[in-house]
Amino acid sequence: MDSFLLERLLGLFWVAVQQFCFACLKYTHDGIVGTLRTGRLLAFQFFAFALLVVFCFNTELVNDYLWNALLIDGVIFYAWTVRVTLAGVMILFDALLVLYFVRIVRLYRYGLAAARPTLPGDIAVCASVAALCCAYLYLSITSSLRLGFDMRQYNWIGRFFAQVCNFFYISLEIGGAFLAWSFLRRLLRDKKDESKITEGKGL
Repeated sequence: MDSFLLERLLGLFWVAVQQFCFACLKYTHDGIVGTLRTGRLLAFQFFAFALLVVFCFNTELVNDYLWNALLIDGVIFYAWTVRVTLAGVMILFDALLVLYFVRIVRLYRYGLAAARPTLPGDIAVCASVAALCCAYLYLSITSSLRLGFDMRQYNWIGRFFAQVCNFFYISLEIGGAFLAWSFLRRLLRDKKDESKITEGKGL
């Protein structure tokens, strides 16, 4: 199997897993605060994933457009752009997972009074990740063209971005695991306190 095809399949599979986890967290959060719109949530997730699939596999519908748009000074940067996009999308959903988990924990601790609009924060996260990807693409492509890199070097620079994303990904995972551990400890402590109160009333 072609290595680029395998990269795209694995990347899309992991994005789908992250989207599922994100949809579950958002469903829980929005259900708590009373802003749940299940149809809109599912439709957006399916649309976003379908758009990513179309971009990654360069179907006939957009073949000419992508080919021409990513043909720069005789070099096709399509594979490079796909790798950067997939890595960025994975970081995006991981950041959203941590963000919504923090929101749910805040609701548990402070109640509905802690509920805030989620759209500004979601847009800020999306814009930050998009800016990171676009900046890397622009700077790496222009510098590579200036230095006259060959295709092998182009591909390694594209993969380097994936390694940078891995650093952020692991950092987010560690942060999320720490939050989950702290939240679980608090739940167990609160349950223990409730048990003591119940036993005291029984006496």
